[in-house]
Amino acid sequence: MTFHDMLQTALENLGRRKVRTALTSTGVIVGILTIVTMVSLGVGVQREIRDQFAALGLENVFVRPGQPQEQDFFTQFSAPTPAQPITPEVAARWRQLPGVRDVTTRVNLDQVTTLLELPDGGTRRVRVTGLDLIANPFRAPPAALAGTLGPLEQPGQVVLAAGALPAGARPEELLGQEVAIVLRSPRGESERFPLTVVGISDGADNEVQATTADMAAMKAWWFNAPDYLERYGYDEAVIRAGDVAAAAEIVRALRSEGFRVQSLELILQQANRVFAVINVMLASVGGLALFVASLGIVNTMIMAIYERTREIGTLKAIGASRGDIRGIFMLEAGLIGLIGGALGILGGWLIGILLNHIINWYIARERLPIEGTFFVTPWWLALAALGFAALVGIVAGLYPAARAARLDPLVALRYE
Repeated sequence: MTFHDMLQTALENLGRRKVRTALTSTGVIVGILTIVTMVSLGVGVQREIRDQFAALGLENVFVRPGQPQEQDFFTQFSAPTPAQPITPEVAARWRQLPGVRDVTTRVNLDQVTTLLELPDGGTRRVRVTGLDLIANPFRAPPAALAGTLGPLEQPGQVVLAAGALPAGARPEELLGQEVAIVLRSPRGESERFPLTVVGISDGADNEVQATTADMAAMKAWWFNAPDYLERYGYDEAVIRAGDVAAAAEIVRALRSEGFRVQSLELILQQANRVFAVINVMLASVGGLALFVASLGIVNTMIMAIYERTREIGTLKAIGASRGDIRGIFMLEAGLIGLIGGALGILGGWLIGILLNHIINWYIARERLPIEGTFFVTPWWLALAALGFAALVGIVAGLYPAARAARLDPLVALRYE
């Protein structure tokens, strides 16, 4: 028998028992649908995270000073001396490195008690922040209620968040007014740093944004160190490299110098390893369903042997070999897996589209600043699932096919 003859015979046999074939294929459909849906979720979320990291800049290198030389007890009123401070001279040297496009430095005032003094003399406790070194993709950017929110370049400027204003205050009236950041130490001393309001954002947090130079001056007074930047340096820096390869070289170089360095590319690599494990775990759920489906295929094919015993004997009597009989039954089992796999892939793809719409509707309803496709069915997943389904069918048909091929034609012809 030719392959075409065996395929035609297998299709005719499946067509004669349409309901049983459909029920047997249902197990494969459920297994493949589960695999496609679960892995599509893993692929989609992984792709979204990769896109977010790419938007943030995989070429960015985040640098912090080395660990303090001495781990002696210190309070928030005495600055620890880092082993490798990021001084202005160090930042200037980094800007001259090959492959470096820009270096942004930052000072934080997390340990400093800061108050906002308004033009009417009232004070409010606030958090003073600097320029955001990197945008937060899970947080909507603030909108300007008055003035501009662009990067502060001139010392003496400040941007206030709406949450830092007293109730009833009108943002446009504060624009251009002089306010002050007041630092009060437990020693009873205080210092005012006058600043001009150049913008007011709609942020609900109780914070204000000042320049790095002003924040460095505040920290210098707090720790009574006029040469604070020269002695202790900046708290953080971001080096923007020309490409990912250059960023990797910078990471190795700065780590060898004792700086604490992080790169989004390194974090993304770790995330990819985690997602590889998650995808395997998600696929194993569908694999269990496929295992159960394979038992159904075995049962269906064994029942087919009993029903078609005389037919098998007739085929052998007219010259069909054991290999031909084995091939027919394996083709039938493979076709059951193939049909179930195709329908399972289609179902998983449609479910993914539906869930994407539901998720994006919920995100829009909650006004979250994210949007994307969280269920993605790439072509390689569809082909792999289809091939895997056919393979499961073929493997499940091995025993029934071998059993059918071993039937004695004389016994089979006498079978009632």
